[in-house]
Order: sequence, then C-alpha cells, then structure tokens
Amino acid sequence: MEAQQTITVVIATLGGDSLASTVKSLNGGTVVPSEILVCIPIEDAWRVNGLHHANVRILKTDFRGQVAQRIFGFQNAVSDLVMQMDDDLLVAPDCMEHLVETLLLLGPKVAVAPALIEQRSGKSVYRKPQRNGALSRFYYWLMNGSDGYSPGRIDKSGSSVGVDPSVSDAKLYDVEWLAGGCVLHFKENLVMENFWPLPGKAFYEDVVHSCLLRAKGIRLVIDVRALCSLELFSQASFRPGEFLQNLYRDFLGRKYFLRRFSRQSPRMYLYYIGRVISYVLARR
Repeated sequence: MEAQQTITVVIATLGGDSLASTVKSLNGGTVVPSEILVCIPIEDAWRVNGLHHANVRILKTDFRGQVAQRIFGFQNAVSDLVMQMDDDLLVAPDCMEHLVETLLLLGPKVAVAPALIEQRSGKSVYRKPQRNGALSRFYYWLMNGSDGYSPGRIDKSGSSVGVDPSVSDAKLYDVEWLAGGCVLHFKENLVMENFWPLPGKAFYEDVVHSCLLRAKGIRLVIDVRALCSLELFSQASFRPGEFLQNLYRDFLGRKYFLRRFSRQSPRMYLYYIGRVISYVLARR
C-alpha cells in the first residue's frame, strides 16, 4: 500500500456482541485501518464502552438506521480510502491488503468487496444450492427468464445473485451489486444521500446502494483473494413469526428497489412463494 494512503473503517451498529471480534480482526491484519468509526445511537452507546483501541472512535447519533448511521460515519471519515463494514463480520489477515491493492490498481472509479465465506465451513455463502438439474434450471428460468442463473447480477425477480469463487479461477469479478457488509471505496465516490426511507432493519439496502454507485459511474468488483467470514443461520432456525417478519421486511425493501429503479416484475412474487414453501418444507 502506498505510504500516503490511510483507511477509515465505518461500522454502523447497535452494539451487538460480535462487534468486539470484528474490530479485533480489523486490527489484526497485515494492513490496519488508521481509524475505525463506530456509529451507534446514543441510547445504545453504553454497549461499546469496552472498545479500548487507539484507532477506535465512537460516534454517537441521535437517530437510528443502518444507512443513516453509516453516512454519518462517511461524513466524519478523514482518510482517502473508506471501508464500510458490518459488525458481525471477520476479515482475514490479508483481506484489507488485497482490497487496497485492487482499489488502487483499478481506481479511481471503482469499489471493491471481498468474497464472503461461512465461518464454520469455509465455503462461499453464495454457493449454488444443490438441486435436481432440471428443477434448478426451471427455478432460475422462473426467476430470470432465458438468462437463468447469473452470478453477480440482479435477476428479473429482483434477486441479487452472489458469486461463488470456487466455480472459476478468476481473481476479480465485475458485478452489478456488492453485499454491503464489507466494501472499500475512494472517499470521493461515497454515496452521501440517505437513500433508505423504510423503518427498521434495512433489508436490500445494499442492492439499492450498488445501483446508486453504478449510476455515479463506479465499477463494482469482487476480489476473491480477499476473504471475509460470517456466521450463517438457516431460515428454518427462525420461529414462524420471526421468519414472516424478516420476509415482510425483505419484501418491502425489494419492492422499494424495484420501484425506484423501474424494474417491476411479477417474478418477485414467485420468489416469495418459493421462500415460504422452502421454509415450510425445512421445518417439517
């Protein structure tokens, strides 16, 4: 990394238990951020009293909302490079090093994200479900017409299809969307608009954010050498009320995305019918 480059990491959080581990992983890498801005509502700030790191700065907000809190962090970032980060992810020791290398190589109109893997299995969180071949082709035809399964794209149902790096030898992937859990930006490219109008947890905001970045001419890239891990939970592990609440918020987020970018499609409803059927079968 060029000597003059510094990195600000922005974490929008409510102070969950995993935050300390996330900060520890950031500070244990081959490239360490110059500052980590923990953006948290003032009424939850007591939850982060134990974060005693020289490069951690707590920014208390008088509002709640992941997008709004993150933007507040963006506004207070001092570095030329800014990374948005969720509070439940762990970066591999060389993750940030690879992201910075790629950003500087491809910049200035680029944003770069790592490959996301499951903490337990070490496999991609976006690996293609193992289905009967004919059934799989039919499902992806319903979701995306003749284009079928399209990794890294936003399909016709509004679904954001992830990239499984194990299916190719490529190191870099140009994509239509980046998962919001970990993305490295040049500061001048940041979206400063509070674009999320919905209350509660922001489902699907990363797809909206990605489209806003692309509208600014920003190229979206995944560097699969950079790894970031998270713990996944099967939808079957949620109680019916929790599942339906999450599904409804997901539906509202996707509907907002489709409406905002004029991509309305009845395939969206087929997707949610499939989600419900899959949940019921998994709970049997």
